[in-house]
Amino acid sequence: AFMLPEGNLAVVIADVCGKGVGAALFMTLFRSLIRSATIPDHFAREKNRPISSPSKRLLQAILLTNDYVFETHGDTSMFATVFFGILEPATGNFTYINGGNEAPVLVRKNGTLTLLDPTGPVVGAMANAEFSLKEVSIEKGDTLVAFTDGIPDCKSKEDKFFGKERLFPLLQSRDTTTARLLDKIGGQLQEFTGDSEQFDDITLLAVKRQD
Repeated sequence: AFMLPEGNLAVVIADVCGKGVGAALFMTLFRSLIRSATIPDHFAREKNRPISSPSKRLLQAILLTNDYVFETHGDTSMFATVFFGILEPATGNFTYINGGNEAPVLVRKNGTLTLLDPTGPVVGAMANAEFSLKEVSIEKGDTLVAFTDGIPDCKSKEDKFFGKERLFPLLQSRDTTTARLLDKIGGQLQEFTGDSEQFDDITLLAVKRQD
């Protein structure tokens, strides 16, 4: 998560294919490309030029990242699932692109859940990929929770998956802070998996718009 020059909040969660050092290096590349392409203002000679809208920032970052990775590293077949959104704190308007990532969950203040489904393919797998933008309103008291597939795919010693049927009720637990919510999920995952070997990454991101 990082702030943009105009005061909006950018939130990103991603999962690169593969494991090990090679995959970690590619994730560093994805991260650097997305962040630098989102804030071209830092590199502009004319500092007083108009600020890009959330939609322009999102599309620019995702399209540039997708095309660069495919054109320069297409032979490696590396790609990443990416969820990238920009929140306008003053209004609660949230514009996002979901490039093949697990659908983040918008937990409304009353406990209802809204899924932010994919709006395009994974990033970096094909040239000239198309991504759609979507918008949703994050009201005061709402919490956005994003995660990678390593959460529902966690396995117990009995070879059972943690699954969304265990995750979603935790999101409705009405914890007052994002920190407590994430700690609760982490504790449940640890209890579920026990001492079994961790199969995949465990990555969570939560953003709450305060009352």
